[in-house]
Amino acid sequence: MVGFIALLCLVPPVSRDALVHHLAVPKLYLKAGGMVEIPTMEWAYYPMNLDVLYWASLALGSDTLPKFIHFAFGLGTAVLLYRYLRKALGGPWGLAGAFLFLTTPVIMKLSTTVYVDLGLAFFSLAATLALFRCRENGFSGWKGVAWAGVLCGLGLGVKYNGLLVLMILSALVPLMVSRTVPKEAHRDIRAIGLAALFVVAALLAYGPTGIRNTVWTGNPIYPLYNGTVQKVRKALFEPPPKAPVAAVKASASPKEKGPGRMHPLQVRRLIYDESSLDLALLPVRLFFQGQDGNSRLFDGRFSPLLFLFVPLILFWRRMPDAWRSDVGCLLFISWIYIGLAICLTAVRVRYLVPVVPHLVLLAVYGLKLSMDTLGQATRPRVRRVGLACLALFVAYGLFVNGAYAAYLYRYVNPLPYLAGEVDRDSYVARYRVEHDAFRFVNKALAPTDLLYFVYLGKRGYYCDIPYVPDSGGHLRGLLNRGTALRSADEMVGYLKAKGITHLVINMSIVWPHLTEDGRPGEAEGFDRFLKTRTRLLFQSRGVYVFELNA
Repeated sequence: MVGFIALLCLVPPVSRDALVHHLAVPKLYLKAGGMVEIPTMEWAYYPMNLDVLYWASLALGSDTLPKFIHFAFGLGTAVLLYRYLRKALGGPWGLAGAFLFLTTPVIMKLSTTVYVDLGLAFFSLAATLALFRCRENGFSGWKGVAWAGVLCGLGLGVKYNGLLVLMILSALVPLMVSRTVPKEAHRDIRAIGLAALFVVAALLAYGPTGIRNTVWTGNPIYPLYNGTVQKVRKALFEPPPKAPVAAVKASASPKEKGPGRMHPLQVRRLIYDESSLDLALLPVRLFFQGQDGNSRLFDGRFSPLLFLFVPLILFWRRMPDAWRSDVGCLLFISWIYIGLAICLTAVRVRYLVPVVPHLVLLAVYGLKLSMDTLGQATRPRVRRVGLACLALFVAYGLFVNGAYAAYLYRYVNPLPYLAGEVDRDSYVARYRVEHDAFRFVNKALAPTDLLYFVYLGKRGYYCDIPYVPDSGGHLRGLLNRGTALRSADEMVGYLKAKGITHLVINMSIVWPHLTEDGRPGEAEGFDRFLKTRTRLLFQSRGVYVFELNA
């Protein structure tokens, strides 16, 4: 499996977030000679604990090395799983856990990309296991809890999803202490103190990112909750304005509030026409449905084998006492995280990766408990049927994982590139329609030019000319001035004010958007602007490069 994934890592990076963020931002830092603020890129304020390693890789001249760095965190997580399960259940079960983790479809996919999710999974599991060791030692000291907090903070410095992990583990610490420390040993005080120590250690480990963002934006977790943070800062640090003396007037009738922001589950119901039962079964569907690139099916795939945690609940009374504390903590972490993630944001398998190692541990425990329970059945027929059903389920899970591995190989298709039959640019262009346009602008335009992306998905890594990445409001702001449409001259003025010299537009998306979903007159106005105030320089695969007229 390691060799298989390593083979898939040898091709040029084409994954979306790598080209938007994890390689694009370090490339800009490398060009600037250091870490600089990039206000046009919201994602440049995200945590960078792994991205700084990618930055170093780019400095060494390699953009495939970051894939191996990311994969290394997956391997590190597999090693942690093996060591824990070997101690708890025995060596073969440790190997089974490591194998299950590495062959879970979403883990295989991430292991071949320049993302950061495997880093967060590694630090989340390491923090959890560090707390388990503290419990084994009776929480006799503070260093182990502080170290667990540091690991959790390092995970938060990898990705903001670590905030959920921090919240859950900080709530778990006092629960573990209360069940471990005797009452006469100042249990309550120690529980509160160790929980506070864990949080402080985590925040100190996150400190570099928090300080950077505070200096740049005033918000240590920018862009998350920026409005709330700024209101708190204003209340704390700015004196309240003096109220002017004014005559008392009759209160105006309250304005009607428009519809608030929709809940993620409401969005699913609206977009995908899912019933209440479909939404209620989301935590189960995650294990059996999934497809890359399909948002309705969670844009990724878990493994059915992770669902083997269910026997732990069904046979809880038959579980050895030595397992109960760890299994209970793992269930608490996994399902609180999954529940919060489903309710707080769009349901994506990748957003749940921090608890995949915990689910793997639960699956291995569940498989072992199932085999032991069925093996002790007094009726031979029950034993045979039960073990046969368990074997069929495991075979089904392995088939799903193997089928995904075959799909991933076909998708990446590394051999033609490695054999020299396909060059680097041709390989990238097969996955990214804008690549031919970027090759053109890299050769034809000057470093002093500034590009304006429209519907390119913000993917700017392969563009060597300075650019303003597209966002949801860019096209709307270009076409409209408040409620009125802009004229062609006003559009040029809007772009010139930003220093824009050229446009790179994905027409295959823009025109359907304007003609089918645009406001009246937008499509005609944009067409008039392109014909009268720009000059077409290049087009390929639906992506056009325009130069603004003076």
